[in-house]
Order: sequence, then structure tokens, then C-alpha cells
Amino acid sequence: MQVYPSLKGIFWERNVFLKLKMGEYFGDEYSESEPVRKPRSRSKSPRKRNLGPRANKLSQDQLIAALLKKKECNAKAQIIVEELIEPFSDESSFLEKLKDINQCHFDDIIDERSITKLCGYPLCDKELKNVPSKKYQISTVTNKVYDITERKKFCSSICYKSSIFIKDQMLSSPLWLRDQEIIPEFKLLSLDD
Repeated sequence: MQVYPSLKGIFWERNVFLKLKMGEYFGDEYSESEPVRKPRSRSKSPRKRNLGPRANKLSQDQLIAALLKKKECNAKAQIIVEELIEPFSDESSFLEKLKDINQCHFDDIIDERSITKLCGYPLCDKELKNVPSKKYQISTVTNKVYDITERKKFCSSICYKSSIFIKDQMLSSPLWLRDQEIIPEFKLLSLDD
């Protein structure tokens, strides 16, 4: 019987295993001293996921409550991201909304605004014009090469610095764990700096 090379190994291992188990085959390659691999037996109960030590201590009601809180926080963050993609000018409400998003959401806001040809800084309503197609900028003064992929998403260096200033203040922790953390008081970059 001709067996294809890719399937030959599978059939051969299976047959050798069966013969070793029954004690019929003791060839040159295998001996009684070599361990015989047993196939993994599957348990009849559904698999338990490894949730970690903290999650294993929670009751089912607590776990459901935590998942609902996670879902609510993510939904609220999504609404805020959608609001900040559009032109926005109210500084005080902007600073309040920052408490309900994290750095990843802020990056999404910057990316979405730059895709729609708006400045990536949410408080700026200028359109992006003359966006360079190059990825790097070579400075002849400092003899350095700068990656400008992030800088291209902003209309000016001031907006870029302001955005970085806000992002550095933001928390990177999950939104649903914010009630256990101290939320910083966000500040805008003053133009005097």
C-alpha cells in the first residue's frame, strides 16, 4: 500500500502506538525502555478557563457585575471618542471627558481626526493642508533623521506638543478599574511655555 509522505508519519505513529500498547512490536527503532505516549483523555465536563487568582475568588454575581461595568465603561468611552472626532471647542467639557478615556482612545481620536483631514488635537478645528507624503525629515542643523508619521497628523507644532502634553497626563489603566485609582486633574498646555 502506497501512503503519501505527509500522511505516512501520522499512520505510522498511530500503528506503532497501537502495536506497542498491545505488545506486538519491538523493532530496532523502538524498545520497551522507551516511554510510550498516551493520548490525552478529554474530560467530560466543559473546560474551565484560567481566569487568574482574583477572578477565581469572585462569585458569579460579582463577575457578572464586573463584566457589565466593563461593558458600560467601554460604551461610554466609545461615545466620547465619536464626539471628539468632530470639531470641538469647549475646553472645560473636553477636560472632563478625558477622565473617561485612556491613552489608546486618545490615539484613536488623533488617528480618526487626521483621516478626516482635521488636526489631530481635539480642541483645534483647522484642516490639514499640505500633508507631507514622506515618513522621515532630515535636519541638516542637528544632523539627525526624525520620524514624522505622528507629527503629520497635526496642523502645527503647538497642536502636536499640546496633544502629547495631554496624553502624558492620561492613565493607561483599564477604564473599569478607575474607581480604585486617583484620577489626575488634567491641564492644557499653556502657550507661554
